[in-house]
Amino acid sequence: MANGKKAKVRVPTAAHDEKRLEIIMHCANLFEKVGYYGMTMQMLADEAALGKPTLYHYFSSKEDILFEMHQLHIDAMIAALDAVPEKCSDPGEVLTRACAATLREIAEHPGYVRAFMEHYGDLEGDHREQMRNRRQHYFDRICGVVKSGISSGKFRVSDPTIATLAFLGMCNWSYKWYAPKADEIPPERMAKLLCQVFLEGLNSPTSTKKARRPDSQSR
Repeated sequence: MANGKKAKVRVPTAAHDEKRLEIIMHCANLFEKVGYYGMTMQMLADEAALGKPTLYHYFSSKEDILFEMHQLHIDAMIAALDAVPEKCSDPGEVLTRACAATLREIAEHPGYVRAFMEHYGDLEGDHREQMRNRRQHYFDRICGVVKSGISSGKFRVSDPTIATLAFLGMCNWSYKWYAPKADEIPPERMAKLLCQVFLEGLNSPTSTKKARRPDSQSR
């Protein structure tokens, strides 16, 4: 600078981060009410009881908030995998924990989970690239769990990629229906129910044996 003084760098504080999170939650509520495209920054300022200039101090655009919602959700998903104890060697249990983490997010933060599921395509530029990489990272980790189940003989599937897509489809689509049921069936319980279907399939042991039994009349 000409006067030799250095520009001050604003360092985010805990209070600043807390206020940003509060704004995100207000925004998630508005997304639930009027949708992503229907919400405006003025509506958000009114909802959060902030002046519009103050709101822009925290977020420069609606897309910036959308990106932060994506970050919060994927952070929670990855943290759930990181929290699995090393001694937990059962891939089915790891998948159940991952499913429960998704359901907890749906139960506690339905607005920004919906934004994550429905508005990835509205992210642009670096935001979209960052989130694409983080989504791929999560997919690869889940796929790694499936592969470990196959190699250990616990899972009877031939294509781990298809199995991973099926698992994530089951978990992610729950945002369409689970939130109203969360009080009745908590996330951990629902995850066990869903993963029982995924891991064991719909066929009973008896029907599976019948399907595999050779037809004696064809001999």
